Amino acid sequence: MNQLPKLHQELSGQGYPLVVLHGLFGDSDNFRSIALHLERYFQVIRLDLPGHGHSETMPEYSYEGMADAVLNHLSIAGINDFHLLGHSLGGKVAMQMAGKSTELNFDKIIIVDIAPRLYPPHHSVLLTAMNQIPLNEVKDRREAEKRLRLQIPDAGVRGFLLKSLYRDDDNQWQWRFDLPGLTDSYEAIRLAPAFAQPVEAATLFVKGGDSDYLGADDELMIRTHFKDPYFKEIGGAGHWPHAEKPALFTRICLEFLNQNND
Repeated sequence: MNQLPKLHQELSGQGYPLVVLHGLFGDSDNFRSIALHLERYFQVIRLDLPGHGHSETMPEYSYEGMADAVLNHLSIAGINDFHLLGHSLGGKVAMQMAGKSTELNFDKIIIVDIAPRLYPPHHSVLLTAMNQIPLNEVKDRREAEKRLRLQIPDAGVRGFLLKSLYRDDDNQWQWRFDLPGLTDSYEAIRLAPAFAQPVEAATLFVKGGDSDYLGADDELMIRTHFKDPYFKEIGGAGHWPHAEKPALFTRICLEFLNQNND
């Protein structure tokens, strides 16, 4: 059995733990502004998923492996009871965690703009574009942006990816995620999470109104895996509703986490 990777965390606030998992190509910084509001009510634990941010990499990426890495991190930290929030890739990891037979208590779960199903290869163009950039030849971030623009017309997506481009100690440009490993494991990342048992915890699915990642057709599948699902749509937001409509997103999360769902 491969050793589980060590995960980087950002911890803030006090109170009942709320574990936050970011999406593909992101890191814990994606939810920093949201955490500033949530940490007034909870101990917010933002994790870098394996192969992202400052966390260690894995030989290959699967939802089972990533879920085990997060559960192992929380177990070592003595966190056995918590709320769980996951966006996109992090949402699938959260679903995999909740669907496992475990002694951990998932109090409430928030899944952001993702369903428990196989997805088309939406990110293939992004992976190709990033892999084609010769980082050893790139002079500055502007040049990297220009190269990405050839295949990625959406300025918002380019900006999101470029947030993870940095210079290492040798002044060499690097991605702050395991681009080769994630590329090799992309078929596994497209898959649905596995459920060993139905999820009994109250779960809120938050959809971006302009996003096609989570649709009405997904509700029946969700109800086969989640005994107590709730649904909210944020109009005018795409796949990143927490970044596009942060005030409304935060209010929806707090209302759900603080209400009695019994």
